[in-house]
Amino acid sequence: MNFKKFALFGLFLSTLPVFASAARVGDFALLDHTGKHHQLSYYSDHAGVVVVAHGLGHSTGIPANVAGTENVAVLYLNALPDETRQAVSEAVTHDAVPVLLDESQMVAESLGLTRVGDAVVIDPANMTIVYRGNVDGLEVALPAAIAGKAVASGQEGGGRAISFASHQSVSYANDIVPILMDNCVSCHQEGGIGSWAMDSHAMVQGWSAMMREVVLARRMPPGQIDNHVGRAIKDVAGLSNKEMRKLVRWIDAGAPMDAEAQDPLASVTFSKEKFTLGEPDLVYKVAAQEIPATGIVDYRYVPVQLDLDKDVWVRAMEFVPGDRSVLHHVIAYVSSPADKTVRGRQTGAARGESVGGFAPGRQPDQFWDNSGRLIKKGSSLLLQMHYTTAGREAVDETEIGIYLHDKPPAFVMSGGVAGQRRFLVPPHEKEYPLEGVQEIERDAYLYELNPHMHFRGKYMNYTAEYPDGTSETLLSVPKYDFNWQFNYVLEEPLFLPAGTKLIAKGAMDNSAQNPGNPDPSKPVHFGLQTMHEMFFGFTTLRYVGDTPASIVAVDKEGSENPGAE
Repeated sequence: MNFKKFALFGLFLSTLPVFASAARVGDFALLDHTGKHHQLSYYSDHAGVVVVAHGLGHSTGIPANVAGTENVAVLYLNALPDETRQAVSEAVTHDAVPVLLDESQMVAESLGLTRVGDAVVIDPANMTIVYRGNVDGLEVALPAAIAGKAVASGQEGGGRAISFASHQSVSYANDIVPILMDNCVSCHQEGGIGSWAMDSHAMVQGWSAMMREVVLARRMPPGQIDNHVGRAIKDVAGLSNKEMRKLVRWIDAGAPMDAEAQDPLASVTFSKEKFTLGEPDLVYKVAAQEIPATGIVDYRYVPVQLDLDKDVWVRAMEFVPGDRSVLHHVIAYVSSPADKTVRGRQTGAARGESVGGFAPGRQPDQFWDNSGRLIKKGSSLLLQMHYTTAGREAVDETEIGIYLHDKPPAFVMSGGVAGQRRFLVPPHEKEYPLEGVQEIERDAYLYELNPHMHFRGKYMNYTAEYPDGTSETLLSVPKYDFNWQFNYVLEEPLFLPAGTKLIAKGAMDNSAQNPGNPDPSKPVHFGLQTMHEMFFGFTTLRYVGDTPASIVAVDKEGSENPGAE
């Protein structure tokens, strides 16, 4: 061996950037330039995932053999702070390689991408980086990497350096606790719906690795939307880029406590009231429902006698489940004494107008802008209750809180749906598109949007097509989560002229890559049980002219309510 040449070669290598090979990476999720959701772990059925740092005006072309490699996902990642999604979308005219927008820069930082043209090859089976270098080196490195061969690291990309946000000192008390209080602690408290309580620094530090994962994968906070499109939404979920950087960098530093001994989380107290909207005017207990350990539980229609001696106007309604692990949903229908019966018993076919409900993650129903819904004297509620078994016998004793107006409100609130009932999703289908339309026959104001699918729901968005030919996106939920079914409330009600079409578009994922899929080998059709599927884009709106006086007048004539669902 020529030791002189070997030494010189070693000196040359020492001048190259140091890239750790076979380094493990955490899961992450980002939206691309079109608003589509991408998650690294979703590509676990691929032989490899190529991620290339992207920049406008820079040559980051993927070698032909890389772009055409079967079963390899190729993703651009743009972490340049001055290149907006709009600019990237306008510049990228092809859909061959999606450009993921890393606005917080935390993904690029965690992958070690520091210049445009930097590239990594990730083995998604074990979440490790098997090649690190520049995009040109992929031509040789990728075939070897996916063949399981050792691959030498290459030089860094030759493009523009990524200017990362500066590392600033982060205080647990002053920086981290406010983030947790604003986004996490309302659920993660003793007795809350979170799986553990954020009641001390020790608890947060112990769960910090999991927190990092769910934040970067955008599973938490739940209910996140694409905030680049659509109408402004009240109390929208999600961390800001600055908040995400603080939290992740604090966790990466070991989630340290401040020098002072005081722990702000340890002194936080919460209301023990079961109803989040305060004390209801009326409270009813639903008859105890016994749920078996296994099997399919048919929908149950459970009457609740209200014993009303006068007409009332409801301004809000809240359900408190007795056992969240088995209660899938509740829909409350107003049932009057005049409703039809079958063999002397009220059934789902005899239900009236829906006035409220419960689903996992759903907020209490509130009727905004001094509006409400009428429940007439002598009426009762008919609850459609859907239960799923949890491997153990259970008893659910749900409670209902009803909040009333002191006097008739100014407006009457109604509901509607843009949905599709006739579909058949093939086995192993990763993205089966669906669409539903709600036609607005009279002038109305839109208040809320509530996407509803089951375990195979992938995404849903709402678009308004106006009579003048214009259209706009109202809401995009890029990653639907069956366990968190939010009412998305518009900050300002949207006027919908008569003739407007509300269109809900979405997709089902019936593949094995969907971790919630009960059985990817079977086709899926519409049905009531969670083994089946639904595609409903629910809406809450009020029709212009629908006032308590108009509703009462129409009722006296014996006609249907003009605003009924």
